[in-house]
Amino acid sequence: MLTSALDHLRDVDVIVSYLPRDPNADADDVVDIALGEASIRFAVERRQRAPFQNEIPDLERARRNLEKLGHPLIIATYIPEALGRALVEAGWSWADDQGNYDVRSAGLRLRQRRTFSAPRQPRRQMPTGSGSLAVIRTLIMLQEDSEDGHSPTEWAKLSLVSRPRVQQVFAALGALELVQRTSRGRWRPDRSALLDQFLTEYRGPGGTERLLYSLDEPATVAAKLARLAPSHSFVTSADVAPDLVAPWRRPTTVIFYVASEIPIDSLGLIEAHGRADANVIIREPRDRSIFPAVDLVAGTGDVEIPLADPSQIIWDLQDLGGADRLEAAGRMRTWLLDRR
Repeated sequence: MLTSALDHLRDVDVIVSYLPRDPNADADDVVDIALGEASIRFAVERRQRAPFQNEIPDLERARRNLEKLGHPLIIATYIPEALGRALVEAGWSWADDQGNYDVRSAGLRLRQRRTFSAPRQPRRQMPTGSGSLAVIRTLIMLQEDSEDGHSPTEWAKLSLVSRPRVQQVFAALGALELVQRTSRGRWRPDRSALLDQFLTEYRGPGGTERLLYSLDEPATVAAKLARLAPSHSFVTSADVAPDLVAPWRRPTTVIFYVASEIPIDSLGLIEAHGRADANVIIREPRDRSIFPAVDLVAGTGDVEIPLADPSQIIWDLQDLGGADRLEAAGRMRTWLLDRR
């Protein structure tokens, strides 16, 4: 990844020289980047996944350590335009594998934007199907109490699928180094990497979708439905769900995933002309793993609203799009990985 990202700099006659790597240094690599008479040293932080914008403050300590060796330069597979601007404002230079970069210091500034969307993955790698996805979502959501993790039997009970299916999923995820086998046949997931892989490869819930509009605020619609609908008949996703667990801004859209019949007629909804006009989306998903194996609810006022699996909430935020929703996805990701 590093070589590919810096090769794009050579396309504009920049000379990139690698210094011998010090295994005790904080930097993944140190390089000299020269253009004309200017030659600047950069200390590199390599990342498989670009940070979310709300994670940038957490990188400040790493940035300061890199400054002891050179100008901090972060490299990832793909860095969106808005994130690139935020990294520069925080004192980073950056480059990605797609030929996008903003590398700067006193006497040197190199900037290029070739692509505005993340690269498509050539093929799926993780197991698919509701049963397999239920295991993956449970691995992401549940923080283990034991350093050794859980046995396949325990994970099967937690995710409500069969033990053979769990073993199949673990075999596939182990090949991707997303789970690690520990002592006594137990497994521990790399929850952060597993979530990132899921978000990259997931192709959506499938099933049917209705686009509707309400004069009520989306959060009001969610609370009304929670009072009227039978237990376990639906779960709630973006934008209302993240606002309930990690408040971010006034929600403009709510997504309901329906498991059984709900009283839609009692909500005062009308059909929308398209996605742009809808503020209520009702889906009957083919992927049943959206309904979490462990009930997840959030209270508002005098009612508890059932929530979709957190990984689905993050995916929906990214799918709906917009800078505010991407920020909310970052907040939701932090909440999910830090929750106990």
